[in-house]
Amino acid sequence: MNLASPATLGSPGIDRFSPAQLLRTARLFASDPELPDLVDRQSGERHWVELDSSPYLQIWLHSWPAGTHTGWHDHGESAGAFLTVSGTLLEQTAQSDRRTDRTLIAGEGRSFGPNHVHHVANVGVETALSVHLYTPRLTTMTRYAVTPAGLQPKGVDQVGARS
Repeated sequence: MNLASPATLGSPGIDRFSPAQLLRTARLFASDPELPDLVDRQSGERHWVELDSSPYLQIWLHSWPAGTHTGWHDHGESAGAFLTVSGTLLEQTAQSDRRTDRTLIAGEGRSFGPNHVHHVANVGVETALSVHLYTPRLTTMTRYAVTPAGLQPKGVDQVGARS
């Protein structure tokens, strides 16, 4: 597993989380047997529900109907982790000329540092569920286009705004 170094995320504390802490927290939330009741697993579209948040941490439940995906994106300055609750997710990452594919079945997850570029897809036949954490709160996501020259930024979304 390729984890961000603790120096990237700062020392663990009330406002900072190590990669291992993020993954343990995802595992804790993923163990809730009522998670499947929080989303409509028959909708046919990807959707997500915020499970909890603070200024330092956001926790989301994502629902992935078969064949759905995120497109290539990053999470700006936020580090994070995600854990597959049910189903099978494929995470693709790209660095320089190298692309890595990682299949994550129920109970498997990974953590990542800021500016981690990836594409996540449900490659199973059933709706998948996953728990995602971001620290600090997710505020921007850069979307990327696949071009002959590699991934190119195509826009930045502002996310997580509260009214």
